[in-house]
Amino acid sequence: MTLKPNTMKKSNIFSYITFWWLNDLFAEGRNRTLQEADMYELDPSDRSEEICNKLEKHWESEKEKPGKTGKPSLLRAITKTYVNKFMVLGTLGLFTEILRIAIPIFIIQLIRYFENKDTSPTWHGYAYAAAITFSSIILPLVYHLYFYQMQRIGWHIRASTCALMYKKTLRLSRRSLQQTSTGQIINLGSSDVARFDFLPIFLHYLWMGPLECIAVWYILWQEVGMALLAGIGVFLLITITQISIGRQFGKLRSATAVLTDKRIRLTNEVITGIRTIKMHAWEEPFAKLVEDARRTEVMKIIQSSSMKAFNSCIYFCQEKLTTFAILLTFVAMGGTITASKVFSIVGLLNALRLSTGMFISLAIEHTFSSIVSCKRIQKYLILEEYDTEQNKDANESSCQPFVKLQNFSAMWETDKPHRKKTLQYISADIKNGELIAVIGSVGSGKSSLLSALTGELSALDGTKKIKGKISYVDQLPWIFSGTIRENILFGSEYDSKWYTQVITACSLSQDLNVLKDGDLTPVGERGLTLSGGQKARVALARAVYRKDADIFLMDDTLSSVDTAVANHIFHHCINGLLLKKIRILVTNQMSFLKDCGRIMALKEGRVVGFGSYEELLDSGFDLVTFLNKNDEANKTDQSFRLGSRTVEHTFNTESDTRQSAYYIDKLKTATSTESTTSNEYLSVGNKEEVRAQGSVKRRVYLNYFRLGANTIFMVTMIIVSLASHVLYIMNDWWLAEWSQGFENHIKKSSNSNSLPKPTELFTLEEDGSGSSVNLNRTIFSANTIDEKSTEFDTKFYRNIYIIITVSMFIIILLRANMHFYFCISSGIRMHAKMFNAILKSPSRFFDINPADNWVYCERDHLDSCHKLFCRFYRYPTWCILCVAEKILSAYIKRYKKVGRNHKKSDLQSPVFNFTRITDSESVQGRETIQGKISSKPKFTQCSHWFGLRLDLITAIFISAVAFLCVVCASLLNLTPGEVGLILTFSAGMVTLLQWGVRQSAEVENLMTSVERIQQYYRLPSEAASEIEATKPPADWPFCGRIQFNKVSFSYFKNGPNVLKEVCLRIKPNEKIGVVGRTGAGKTSLVAALFRLNELENGEIYIDGIPISTLGLKDLRVAISVIPQDPILFAGTMRRNIDPFDIYTDDKLWEALAKVQLADFVKSLSLQLNTEMAETGSNFSVGQRQLICFARAILAKTKILVIDEATANVDMRTDQLIQSTIREEFKHCTVITIAHRINTVIDSDRILVLGGGLVKEFDEPYKLLQNKNGYFANIIKTIGCQEAKILESEAKRIYDKKYLLDNHT
Repeated sequence: MTLKPNTMKKSNIFSYITFWWLNDLFAEGRNRTLQEADMYELDPSDRSEEICNKLEKHWESEKEKPGKTGKPSLLRAITKTYVNKFMVLGTLGLFTEILRIAIPIFIIQLIRYFENKDTSPTWHGYAYAAAITFSSIILPLVYHLYFYQMQRIGWHIRASTCALMYKKTLRLSRRSLQQTSTGQIINLGSSDVARFDFLPIFLHYLWMGPLECIAVWYILWQEVGMALLAGIGVFLLITITQISIGRQFGKLRSATAVLTDKRIRLTNEVITGIRTIKMHAWEEPFAKLVEDARRTEVMKIIQSSSMKAFNSCIYFCQEKLTTFAILLTFVAMGGTITASKVFSIVGLLNALRLSTGMFISLAIEHTFSSIVSCKRIQKYLILEEYDTEQNKDANESSCQPFVKLQNFSAMWETDKPHRKKTLQYISADIKNGELIAVIGSVGSGKSSLLSALTGELSALDGTKKIKGKISYVDQLPWIFSGTIRENILFGSEYDSKWYTQVITACSLSQDLNVLKDGDLTPVGERGLTLSGGQKARVALARAVYRKDADIFLMDDTLSSVDTAVANHIFHHCINGLLLKKIRILVTNQMSFLKDCGRIMALKEGRVVGFGSYEELLDSGFDLVTFLNKNDEANKTDQSFRLGSRTVEHTFNTESDTRQSAYYIDKLKTATSTESTTSNEYLSVGNKEEVRAQGSVKRRVYLNYFRLGANTIFMVTMIIVSLASHVLYIMNDWWLAEWSQGFENHIKKSSNSNSLPKPTELFTLEEDGSGSSVNLNRTIFSANTIDEKSTEFDTKFYRNIYIIITVSMFIIILLRANMHFYFCISSGIRMHAKMFNAILKSPSRFFDINPADNWVYCERDHLDSCHKLFCRFYRYPTWCILCVAEKILSAYIKRYKKVGRNHKKSDLQSPVFNFTRITDSESVQGRETIQGKISSKPKFTQCSHWFGLRLDLITAIFISAVAFLCVVCASLLNLTPGEVGLILTFSAGMVTLLQWGVRQSAEVENLMTSVERIQQYYRLPSEAASEIEATKPPADWPFCGRIQFNKVSFSYFKNGPNVLKEVCLRIKPNEKIGVVGRTGAGKTSLVAALFRLNELENGEIYIDGIPISTLGLKDLRVAISVIPQDPILFAGTMRRNIDPFDIYTDDKLWEALAKVQLADFVKSLSLQLNTEMAETGSNFSVGQRQLICFARAILAKTKILVIDEATANVDMRTDQLIQSTIREEFKHCTVITIAHRINTVIDSDRILVLGGGLVKEFDEPYKLLQNKNGYFANIIKTIGCQEAKILESEAKRIYDKKYLLDNHT
């Protein structure tokens, strides 16, 4: 996307200071909705690459030379990177605060002018008014420049830290990934780094605040003397309280962050494994887990919110409380109240309110929060990385790539030395051009060996030397959102000739030809439009495309494709295009072993055989026995299990072309959608969320308010808020009344001879320079008044003042707590509604919406809801600001429109889905992603453009008021107290008006988060979980009879039918094998059975009950499923086998024994309590699949569905599993979608699907009698020898069955 040239670079000093260069952007925003293309290019100094390099340089220096603690310090690295610019800007901040204090000083002088008007020259008044005007105009110019530059440093720190973390993520070793989680990484890269945004803004006030205090205290000492000590005492007490609260807030922030990590991890697990959760009917238990995590998190948030409420109250009341203490002490000491004294105290303390009341407390809060965040990020940044320096050990003089291992041993859990080593004493010398096949059973160490070669697994003993660049293909292919070509090129330059060769060698040509856009077809998140086989081939093509790679590591790549495709890849790619490279292939397919240079057989991490196929046979090593033999369980089944041939399952729907085309059309039209409706499932696409247009609707606000509290609470909160504003204003008004009442009393009770005139309080004389200086201060006291005259009723005014001040503090504290409670309550209810709506959404929603959209919503939108409502009543002059908003509506509408568009463009989910990568080798060479930095500075600049103009309008207003007071004081008969009140409140509008009005705009910007959440909880829902009227009997299903009656099924409304008029009957306890070519509809059959979407036509009956009339929970708990992709959750082994503690330990061990995992789990130190990493990454894929089998054995329902579940296990384990299924589920109906034909050849009947139609359905032997039949043709593709073996086995089973029947 081409952005506009950045006009800021060409702007002059005036344009830069006033943000004049943004005028064109606002002019465009007034006329139309802004798009991302309307944004300006980033200044080179703002690009994440440059700012990250600066921080990375200092971070690397920290790692090389850590401090006294022996650990590198991220905080120290950040300080070294930005300290110079930060300190220079501090002088600008100091100048800002000098101007802020100057305004009330000039106002005091103007009040004194009015008190001594009879003796003071008129030009003094105009001089003071001019000084007020000058300071009021210069202040916003300097203030906004300072704040913008400090914010710029803040998001530089954020962006550079985020980029540093992303780089770290790509270098993490697998062992380190087990110590963290996707949820934690996402939280660190969003919430934690966000703490740096505001830290630089307020940090200078930790030293500027005390300096301001000293200056103000010195001035006030001249006015009230010793009475000032009481104010200083109150101020110090408040400061100590704020520091204490800041420390506590830091601790709470640390605790809350851990809880947020847990919630986001749970949420991410739920969304990632949603299909498994739905098919097991686990929605309610998992919702309970997330709800519990959320409740614990909210308790901490409530505690921190209470502290924020108190801090907010202190901010509002600090100036009032300090004034209260000073004046009461001053009166108690015999002093009297005058206008100049009152408003010198009020004005100067009001000037301190921002810096000491708000900014210091924010500085303390953000400092402690940032330190906590720094420590969390630092802990992440020092995690172990995979070995990137491994090639340096090799002999550089050698021109040929090689791999040498000498007595190499390694283990994943190095902190547990008692554990058995993962790899033990492996030696190998692999030269350029060799093809090495690595074979072995599940958990034998095959994938660990490849991990050791990539540097993921470091050596415990022995040596490893590697020369050459490595290209790696993972067992579980990783596909990112983008086109097929982008996934293959992965940042490399496009070479059409080489690209075509790679596509052909990886057998992708035919797949691309059937797609309308070919290799420019979007694949969706995690490759949702691709099958498992297609994803494996795209990942292989990505690795092969790397021309500079010398060593290719392929982890069981051929197991995901069918026989013909596997043969093509092996001969044209592995042994063709890569013939001159080092190739290490993990496989258990016997047919390819003869063509491999050497074979490495692994067992329990040891090499038990290493040599060519002939050498191993000559040495007596029985490959067939090693791969196939089960010592006892499968003695009768060995004869036919020589081949390992697969049938590829591609699209999750009926056909590649039709299904992919529909997805692609949706992907293309997603960005043009103007509004989101429930039928469109929020968004359809792989990169962007749908972006709502226009202003936030009124119903969004109403729904937010309704969720936050009931009507009584809302009315009470409004009354309390109004009362707090009234009392806040009354506090100053009563002081004006007090001082005016005293002056009136003086006039009545004094005579010209006995009492000095009030104008003698302050006399002005000119010094040599012509400036006015105060030479004479006379303090009135009760003794000055004639004792015979009536005494002034000080007690009355004092008591009213005490009542107003105390009431104000209590009401403001109550208001703050009520507002925070409202925010949190609304957030809790919105999260609950949103999460429940997500869980109840049809599975299609998860197919077309990236998971990171939801995680982003969980993290950032929800956080916005927590802090949103507090902005409504933040300032006591809210009523004035509302009037001002109407007056300035033209400016405000322009700002809101531009700001809202920038905010909504920033709501697109960031790129944290990349953190799901578990093998950093698969993304080597990837450039650091810039993320969302482009939108952040633009939104900040727009805010300051708007704020500066409002401040200048306010400055003009204050100037007009000051001059009008001088000009019209006599005409309007203004008293000094009235002048003081007018000028003090007018001066308070400096920065307050723009800040308040900006908050009203910011409310709407933040309401876009609420709008987004509300879009989620208005999603259409699946059918009811339970329907009492049609609830099946408790013992249903009785026998497992299944009938499909003219079933047509589609994955989405008006989409292509992937099953067409399917009719079939499955008998009780029958074992059915389902086979078919690519896109035949095999998995769609399972989706229809589980009602992942509703049937288009027809009906499915289970034991005579139509499933469409049942609640989804009643249906799904009656069927067990073992999915193709093993889904495990972070937690213990026990939790993954029995997520909800239903079964005893004996039952769990029994299930593990049946899937051949009991011995392995017993070897673990914690056994069933062994912690599993996120997605179970600390176990092999095969072991994960066996754990899923153990779940199914425990459930033991009448119907079991197996969806290509043995694709990732070796043949011997496959045999054990098949034997277990035949034994454990012999009285159940079993539907097996075949990945290996030999796993279903012994089924009672075979269902052959093609194009969503039933092509054949009969016993295997009978189907093979039709030599031109569909099933027979599938068998022919395997190869003559294997086909004969399968035919022989089918006949043997057929004869055995009918001989037994005849004998009976």
